[in-house]
Amino acid sequence: MKAKTSSFTGVLRYRNFTIFSVAQMISQFGDRLNNMALLGLIGAKAAGSPFAFSQIAIFASLPVLVFGPVSGILADRLNRKWVLVAVDAARTLIVFLIPNLFYLTGNLLLVNLAVFMIFLLGLLFNSAKMSILPHLVGGKGEYLTANAVANFIGRFATFLGLLLGGFIVDLHIWNDLGWDGWRAGFYLDAFTYLLSAAFLSAMVLPRMAVKPMEKSKKARKSSGPGSVFTGSWDDIKSAISLIRRRALIRLVYGAVALTVFFMGAAYSLDIMIAQQVFRFGTKGTGVIGAILGVGLILGSLFVGKWGKRLGEMRLMFWGLFVLAVLMGLSAFTVNFLLFSALSLIAGFVLSIVFVVQDTLFHRMVPPSHRGRIFAVKELLWAGGFMVSAVFLGALGEFMKLFISYHAALQSLLVACALAILASLLASLFWGRRKRNGGIGGKSGDN
Repeated sequence: MKAKTSSFTGVLRYRNFTIFSVAQMISQFGDRLNNMALLGLIGAKAAGSPFAFSQIAIFASLPVLVFGPVSGILADRLNRKWVLVAVDAARTLIVFLIPNLFYLTGNLLLVNLAVFMIFLLGLLFNSAKMSILPHLVGGKGEYLTANAVANFIGRFATFLGLLLGGFIVDLHIWNDLGWDGWRAGFYLDAFTYLLSAAFLSAMVLPRMAVKPMEKSKKARKSSGPGSVFTGSWDDIKSAISLIRRRALIRLVYGAVALTVFFMGAAYSLDIMIAQQVFRFGTKGTGVIGAILGVGLILGSLFVGKWGKRLGEMRLMFWGLFVLAVLMGLSAFTVNFLLFSALSLIAGFVLSIVFVVQDTLFHRMVPPSHRGRIFAVKELLWAGGFMVSAVFLGALGEFMKLFISYHAALQSLLVACALAILASLLASLFWGRRKRNGGIGGKSGDN
């Protein structure tokens, strides 16, 4: 079925996509409430302990690093619709229990384990979600718009949650009810997951959308509830074989790696410049983050409306090129307004790159492999971000022994920008040798 319209809101005419979008907006708003509630809990019960925050970060990151591939296998082997519903139902129960677990034990250990479970379930949810999204619209012509709308909804819900979450947790009405604000935050977050599960259960999808692996006789033989992990190694080998056969899939993974490298460099270097060199302080850095968020929202709107005309491969290439240039310019920025402008543009371009990368995976990867391919992407994001941020941060500290801290940060930012540009030029040269038009070609070249 060919798409009838490429307008940004055109995909909302599909009932399943609208239900999915509403569910995502509710649950992602709840995610930010959960973050605020965690901050409130730690601030109230573990004040003066920076390690308490580090523990949360560790327990949130471990699921992706340890169980990333497994989530993709499960998303490809189970009914994806009911995976989404079951995960949100399970997260409802876990989040609801967090304040009660703390009151029963008086320590954060069980809270950290609950955080681990929430992010582990979230990993499975994301693999199933990204696998099912193409089946919610009419055809490949609407994949880009669908991804743009989903990205816009996620960014807007995040922005709204960050803006209002703190106020909601701090409302005096919770004291009147005899609750701490953070406790109310968890209960509200649990309700958003429950509401999301109810919406998702209302989707009506064809069997191919929810269990594409059942097309093969082998999958039919191993589809029983007791054989979820049977043949997992074959599933992994099948995904590896697909990646090895499809050069363009490897190319998009390379672009994801460059994006992760950019994010890790910006997190470990640009934030340090903003906080310590320009004396923006924590509030100033928060303002920069909000400006970046506005750019992310605007970028989703742009790519949904005009992205298809420009070509997805071309947008990905030039988007990364612009990000590298912005990183180089940020090294020599000396005032708040210019730094803010660079952040706004960076958010705008990043959003375009995110949407295009997801769309290209949706176009290139058969439905039966999408869970595993997106799980590898999540693993690349988690591991790559952690390694690049830690490595560049440590390298900056080492260089500080020989030159000023500002000069060290500037040198690393310029070096990172040049590394991204060199990688893009190399991929462009390689792409032109392999195919006519290469990476700079239209999306129709896929």
